[in-house]
Amino acid sequence: MKIAVIADVHSNFHSLNAVLDDIATEKPDFVVGAGDMVGCSAYPGAVAVWNTLQDKKIPLVLGNEEERILDFYSPASNSYLKNSIQFMPLRYRAKQFSSTDIETMKSLPMNILLKGPHEQNVFICHASPCDLHRSPMEGIDAQMGKELNEIKAKVIVVGHLHTLWHQYWQGKLLIMAGSGGLPLRGKLDEVDYLILTFQKPEWLFRYKTVKYDYRTAIGEVIKSEFLEQAGPIGWLMFDEILTQEDRLIPFFRDYCPKEKPNDMENWKKLVIGYLIHLKRWETTKPYLQHLL
Repeated sequence: MKIAVIADVHSNFHSLNAVLDDIATEKPDFVVGAGDMVGCSAYPGAVAVWNTLQDKKIPLVLGNEEERILDFYSPASNSYLKNSIQFMPLRYRAKQFSSTDIETMKSLPMNILLKGPHEQNVFICHASPCDLHRSPMEGIDAQMGKELNEIKAKVIVVGHLHTLWHQYWQGKLLIMAGSGGLPLRGKLDEVDYLILTFQKPEWLFRYKTVKYDYRTAIGEVIKSEFLEQAGPIGWLMFDEILTQEDRLIPFFRDYCPKEKPNDMENWKKLVIGYLIHLKRWETTKPYLQHLL
């Protein structure tokens, strides 16, 4: 039995196609998506990614980015999500989906359990069994340990943190699926996915690194409306794909003040200041000149 798991494509249609082509050569019994397939990024291919996955009938679990799109459409959504400059990239992305897409997205499960040989089941979720944001890679507390122990599976596959990681824990293999669209490790033309193969008496794993046409992917961002519609936070997302380095988490964790700006000009100054701090402003500025 062989299983391919793709995670964290983040709307990168070109990398997804390259991954699916590579998966076809592996001839797995199952292909599963572990969430954040259409997550916010500068890549403009969210709907194309979604349609491809639906057309190929690839089962998907809910990721935090899909949940955030659903939150945008929820009547109970807070006004900051719907109106703030910070969430302009989310609104731009969410509005691209049809009402039918949103209804289908609402039906995504939190997890998928695949029955394996000799009761060696495989459990797929986004970050951890009961949480779309907390990963076992960041530490297993008593509550998460209880949740992991309750899973009737020998292998628990997660996504969320975009990296290659595994840990053997209390008789289970905990493993991250990598990122099929936004690995954020400084390699512009590489993405990853996970292959699990059952060879009695256990599951073996290997990562596949796939090359893709990143220049065309970046070119489509520049030609799209993303930079105009996504606001200053979108500029950070743009620099993420120019460098394949994380910009958002360090920005909000280390640089952005607790009292966030509430107007466009101050958001621009804040983001430009951060890019200057990183010595990235002169590289990104030519693409943004018309927006300053």
